[in-house]
Amino acid sequence: MRVRKAWSVVLALVFAWGASASAQSPEARVVSLKPAPAPALAFEDQFERPHKLTGFQGDILVLIYGDRESAEQNKLIGESLHLSFHPQARNLPASQARKAPPLAIAELPAGARCPDVHAVPVAVIGKVPSLVRGILRGEFRKASPDCPVWLDCEDSMRQSFGMAAGVPNLVVIDARSQVRIAAGGRMGREHIQELVNGIESLRREAAGFR
Repeated sequence: MRVRKAWSVVLALVFAWGASASAQSPEARVVSLKPAPAPALAFEDQFERPHKLTGFQGDILVLIYGDRESAEQNKLIGESLHLSFHPQARNLPASQARKAPPLAIAELPAGARCPDVHAVPVAVIGKVPSLVRGILRGEFRKASPDCPVWLDCEDSMRQSFGMAAGVPNLVVIDARSQVRIAAGGRMGREHIQELVNGIESLRREAAGFR
């Protein structure tokens, strides 16, 4: 519990900084964190399929989340990260792009499993009545018929990780379901590259390299 409180404080500082930066500057911040267990959060997507933060052991999970104002930026970041680790997805329809194999790790022995990267969009909706949830699910199904969007109708992401309003927010969870990287604010190419480098380090760690 003490460790979880420690990284929660760090995350709160990251996203508070990001919220301030969004009003004054386009700069964001990417922070590496001391490994700590991810909270046992669960969500449903627009197709009512369940998902858990702890359900991606062996792979890297990237949660890209925010409010309505950040949705388009989040989409672009998610596409950029997916292509960075799935180059064969380029120019493919969304339904096929999601199935593209992960980028190979050169030193990985033949036959060894290559850790994948899952960039998942999370829509922070907040607590709403069941009827409204149903309407929103329908709208997300129309807008995103191929890519699952996790719907946070309990404000879980904001409460667990903090959130800067109107800008992208990211949390990266490693192959052992530990929170390792956080980012918040308006992101440029240098921030995306910093995220790619950090995620690749976590992939190599998951593959047994140090």
